[in-house]
Amino acid sequence: MTAYRVISFDIDGTLTLGHGWFYISSALGRLDDYAATTAGYRAGRIGEDEHLSNLLNIAAGSTTDEIVKILETVPLIENIAEGIQLLKDEGMRTYLLTHNPGYICSWYQEAFGMDGFRCSRQAVRKGRICRAPNVHADKIGWLGDICRVEGVVPADVVHVGDSDSDAAVFMQAGMGIAVNTRSRSARDVATLAINTSDMMDIVLAVASGSKR
Repeated sequence: MTAYRVISFDIDGTLTLGHGWFYISSALGRLDDYAATTAGYRAGRIGEDEHLSNLLNIAAGSTTDEIVKILETVPLIENIAEGIQLLKDEGMRTYLLTHNPGYICSWYQEAFGMDGFRCSRQAVRKGRICRAPNVHADKIGWLGDICRVEGVVPADVVHVGDSDSDAAVFMQAGMGIAVNTRSRSARDVATLAINTSDMMDIVLAVASGSKR
């Protein structure tokens, strides 16, 4: 099907219909905090790291069990598990490459069968989520880590995402698929840009792609 050996996925806005932290914030009664940090980031008043820390801290004090119950209600694209299995059947290793913390990635991995993930760090102690004061958004570094683990180079990787941070990964990867993106930079540098609510369309896009 494809010459690529690894495929990585963003979560929010890519596997979810809408931003996952909107739904988490809403369930926790913290929508005002979500709106404030999102507006500040979009207006350029705060940087990506501060915005990410603000989002993760919305969950601080909650238990991972509480967050899991919320994740089970977040609207997702269809056929995620089926699409992941098809990609794995073709010999691809499947990863989450996301700013989300490990407790969220673990839920997605268990639910849909990805091989691994690289993500932000946020401590959990005795089942309760801690504050994350010094978060660094580093998808490029995490892409490099995936490549080292899998023994590949970035040209062997397909990345699927929707944001400005995914655009930076698209420029390094062999193929970039922008999904439901509102980011002009992501759309401009992606190999393909598609609008879909079905993972099978992403699988088809991978199958149709060629190495740059």
